[in-house]
Amino acid sequence: MFERLLTGSALFLCLTLPCFAQAGQNPPSPDADTSVKPATPDTSAAASATSRKKKPKKVWTNDEIPKTSGVSVVGEPTPEDSSAEKPAASANTKNNFRRQQINQYKSQLSKMQAQIEAIDKRIDQLKNFKAENTSPSGGIDITHGYNLVPISDQIKQLEEKKKQLRAKMDDLETEAHKNGITADDLR
Repeated sequence: MFERLLTGSALFLCLTLPCFAQAGQNPPSPDADTSVKPATPDTSAAASATSRKKKPKKVWTNDEIPKTSGVSVVGEPTPEDSSAEKPAASANTKNNFRRQQINQYKSQLSKMQAQIEAIDKRIDQLKNFKAENTSPSGGIDITHGYNLVPISDQIKQLEEKKKQLRAKMDDLETEAHKNGITADDLR
């Protein structure tokens, strides 16, 4: 009996090993499906034909595009597209744009005015500067910034910067006037 079993297993190995060697595959796992389905010429041809087949491109016409779809259309509007709402909407848009411009000019002018006020404050500090040291220790106050430029030169520099800021403000007001914004709008 042992001989039969040994002969049967040797026969099985002799028949199966050459098959795996020709296919270049590993032996199948016990839970793998070992049934082989032969490919028919009709099946492979149908699969390759569907892979080569492309969808035709969709060409949209003006009738297919809804008016409120959000699709942008290039060109002149047709007379049927114009309505009474468009002038009101464009007037509202112009008013919003004008308000935004006025607010931008106001913010720029207020920033420049704040800089001028800071310069005036610094000029007052420099004019009221006392050359004596009032700290109780009698030494240099390390929390105070010192400048080696003479006070008169510092005041001249600040006055020049103030003059430049006022010129920028005048230029900005002139630009606003060219854009149709009056001085009353900027106040």
